[in-house]
Parts: sequence; structure tokens; C-alpha cells
Amino acid sequence: MVREIARDLAGKAAVVQINTEESPAVAARFAIGGIPALLILKQGKTIASMSGTRPKQTIIDWVRKNAA
Repeated sequence: MVREIARDLAGKAAVVQINTEESPAVAARFAIGGIPALLILKQGKTIASMSGTRPKQTIIDWVRKNAA
């Protein structure tokens, strides 16, 4: 689903999937406590976040609302 979301948001947002077991420093830096975690970053700072599984369209709508 990550690739589909990245395709739908192409040109509007970069979508990156991180494996927190392979990159624990990233998880610590952004205080990720639950998986999956979704964060919107702007200039390296978190401007919005949510955790838990969500439908694809819910994620896309959330990104469009918060990344504007």
C-alpha cells in the first residue's frame, strides 16, 4: 500500500517507509512508539502524526490536509 500512496501523492509529498528494527535511531529520533506510525515532516520537524492501520484513502486525505 505504501507504493500506491506514494504514487497517488507524487509531486505533492515524498512517502518513505522505514523499518524501525533496522533503523532504531530513526525510531528514537521521532519518538515512534507504535507501529505503524505515520509522520508528516517539514524541514525535519514533525508537523502531524498518527499511528495505527488506516485505509489508503484516509491516509491520503490526512496527508493532503496536513501537508498543505
